[in-house]
Amino acid sequence: MREQTISSEEIERRYERVLTLFFAGRMPGLNHARHLAVAKILCHLPHGRELMHLGLQITVTRAGVPEKYSREITDYYWDRLDGVLPDLGEFADLFDAAATAEIKVTLPVAEIIRN
Repeated sequence: MREQTISSEEIERRYERVLTLFFAGRMPGLNHARHLAVAKILCHLPHGRELMHLGLQITVTRAGVPEKYSREITDYYWDRLDGVLPDLGEFADLFDAAATAEIKVTLPVAEIIRN
């Protein structure tokens, strides 16, 4: 088990933007290095391996190439992670003013569902 120096709640808070985009299948610049950086975050969270598989499946499905997902390859790299959390600077492009503009939903969820 990897040593945790900060709580999983703090990790989720610190990397919320990264995780939200990854699980939405909308992470820009998702190359191999960025995959590994996301994995280094997830390895500190409960069920991190499963979350990594889920995020990758969402990403490739949204991209229209579900055959690119490989559980074996993901597990291979997962087992070799050093567990060091990535610097937020690796995701600087996700935190610029344009990228962090929030979409405000004005209707309550129940109202949206009814319509």
